[in-house]
Amino acid sequence: MEMEIIFKSLPQKKADLILLILESQGIITRVEKRLTPTNQILVFDILVPREHRAAAVKSIDQYFQENKFFNLKNKLSNIEISSFNVPTAYVIMALLVAIHLICLKFNIHREMILKFGASSLYLAQGQTFRAITALFLHSNGQHLLGNLAGIIIFAAPLISLSGYGTGPLLLLCSGTWGNLINAYFHQNALLSIGTSTAIMGAAGSLAAYQMINHHRPFQLKRLIPLFAAATLMGMFSQGENTDVSAHVFGFMAGIFWGILFFPCYQAFCRVVSPKLIEAISLILVLTILGAAFWAGV
Repeated sequence: MEMEIIFKSLPQKKADLILLILESQGIITRVEKRLTPTNQILVFDILVPREHRAAAVKSIDQYFQENKFFNLKNKLSNIEISSFNVPTAYVIMALLVAIHLICLKFNIHREMILKFGASSLYLAQGQTFRAITALFLHSNGQHLLGNLAGIIIFAAPLISLSGYGTGPLLLLCSGTWGNLINAYFHQNALLSIGTSTAIMGAAGSLAAYQMINHHRPFQLKRLIPLFAAATLMGMFSQGENTDVSAHVFGFMAGIFWGILFFPCYQAFCRVVSPKLIEAISLILVLTILGAAFWAGV
């Protein structure tokens, strides 16, 4: 009998409740438990036979519709909230601060922007490393502080959901693609710098996670996270020298990579150790960064 997952990564109390509902309807169920890759919390996946999937989903929906005004506090306590307190995010923030302070101390800020900033003029000449290195430079302290806040708000929850290696890899892919696409459409010598493109990519990836993290037929209300993230992106894209198009393309790149990443990651975790995936991803990130800096030097 072929089984399909209808609920994924549930806490134990919520899993027990759903199992009780399905068993009361005579629906065969199977439970698989595993540890999350980041904080090693025990979560549960619920599977039902493929031919009973529609009935199972209908039973669960009906139960929560009938009981949505009861035990609201207990239901809210079972919702998984991604942590903002992520050590990897602090490491990224410290790196950005260190780069900015070093540039100021040795009075090489302008030279670093000219040498490592992203623009279509240089990217068209084959200096593609600039799409990566530009993410680590900032025009001034205010620019840097704004992006540090963005890392806490958007990047930290993304890293918490994905992992200490795959999270930074998602940020790097989104930011790099955002800079490349932005340069392609601008077609001028304007230099673009800042981590904000990657931060908007994190917002897009979070929206993608919320949209696809359901094992039910598609409904329009699943687009709500996309609209919410787009609104936040607009709020964080205010400013005199803000490259709005870079934010938009970073956000779109984040959605693309998020839709691609999360299902693939879940599939890989079934055959490969999550710890190994995170370690390989982190090594890949460091290798890419090292190669980009070396190419610029």
